[in-house]
Amino acid sequence: MRLNAPSQGIDFLARDIYGKVIGLRDFRGKRVMLSFFRNAGCPFCNFRIYELTHKYKDWAHQGLEVITFFASTPEEVQRYVAKHPRPFRMIGDINLDVYNQYGVETSAFAIIKALLFKLPRIIRGIALGNLAKKNEHPTLVPADFLVDETGVIRDVWYGRDYSDHIPLKRVESFVRQGIKRQRKAAA
Repeated sequence: MRLNAPSQGIDFLARDIYGKVIGLRDFRGKRVMLSFFRNAGCPFCNFRIYELTHKYKDWAHQGLEVITFFASTPEEVQRYVAKHPRPFRMIGDINLDVYNQYGVETSAFAIIKALLFKLPRIIRGIALGNLAKKNEHPTLVPADFLVDETGVIRDVWYGRDYSDHIPLKRVESFVRQGIKRQRKAAA
């Protein structure tokens, strides 16, 4: 079941890859980006993680937290994604508990579209990370959700192929809206 914006964000409790329990409610008062990835060794995912890593410092200073989910074990996320320092929270959700709450979709056709139209992105992702030896959920398609300070989902992005995440410009616009909202509240 797809979620729509605006709608109330679905709270979750999950352990990050270091064992700390976190939930959406822990971030009330902040803007949050929830990013759902295929698996820890996915080349598309590795490239997007690289992009998020480079944007995160500026976004965090502007009030945005990023939480990433992988359809992998925490150990696989540590091996493939966290082998380079990542400034945001990462959750291994091999059983797709939070994925299912947020309606993250599957599509066998999505891999064909990605291979046909996004081969350079695959190559960049492979260069930045490793390929996982197994993939428990090979047909998962990425999804992103932008949640405001009150816990309301303001933007939803269900990927159309295996490398399709919300455009970074939309995330930056969401961050700017949060800054404007803070300034109005302070005035």
